[in-house]
Amino acid sequence: MASADFAADLSPVAEPGEVADSVGLRLCGPMAVVTLSRPASHNALSFGSWLRIAQVFDELGGDRALRAVVVRGAGERAFSAGANIEEFPALRMSAEAALDYNAAISNALEAVMGFELPTVAMVRGLAVGGGCELAAACDLRIAATDARFGIPIGRLGVTLGPSEARAIVRLIGPARLKDLLFTARLVDASEALAIGLVDRVLPVEELAAATAAVVSAIVSSAPTTIRAGKLAADTSGRPLSQHDENVLARLTREAYDGADLKEGVAAFLERRPPRFGRLATEEG
Repeated sequence: MASADFAADLSPVAEPGEVADSVGLRLCGPMAVVTLSRPASHNALSFGSWLRIAQVFDELGGDRALRAVVVRGAGERAFSAGANIEEFPALRMSAEAALDYNAAISNALEAVMGFELPTVAMVRGLAVGGGCELAAACDLRIAATDARFGIPIGRLGVTLGPSEARAIVRLIGPARLKDLLFTARLVDASEALAIGLVDRVLPVEELAAATAAVVSAIVSSAPTTIRAGKLAADTSGRPLSQHDENVLARLTREAYDGADLKEGVAAFLERRPPRFGRLATEEG
């Protein structure tokens, strides 16, 4: 699929697809689009939304035709302004109640960070609190010039969980996370780029096309190479778990025993673009 095809599916006027708990899911060939879909409330994330995000990524993990996932916010004002505070009196006003709520956030972020395929956050407007954490949990963040980021939870009184902290610290380090947390300030897209919180900043009118170009590049690459490369990058600097070693061994076998390496070498020698097909495990 060409970049223009993906861009059409990322247009802000496109319908978000099937929506449950304010989270939409649309499958567009090798790309899935997950839309935070509560624009009247700046795409605030409810307890149900966090549960739904974890469910969506669990379901997408079984889609062998999928190559990339884009997470975006509905409308033009926000990626997500964070948690739906209106439900806190009923769901998060005691330590016991907060355990379930905090677990839902953690499970969602871990599902995104642990997803085997590339994930891209396409950010317009506010990405604050849980919205900033969700964007940070993705592999790449492509932001419009109107994007703003922050963790102003000190003005609310909730705590930052380990998964939330890890999502952000892996991008900007603990000192800069403390800066955002202690000051409750919002940083604009240019500062977010400078500190490593986002990867690219584009004018609003170029955001969908730039995101589509990244997805198109991912889809044009050997799928096993991308999966193995993502895992290698994510595990860099820490000891490999037995699970990591097993997955890397599986992906290495798929890469060298499957069809993609043969196609990649043949395409190089024949001076043509490669046409990568299915994973080796699917071809057997």
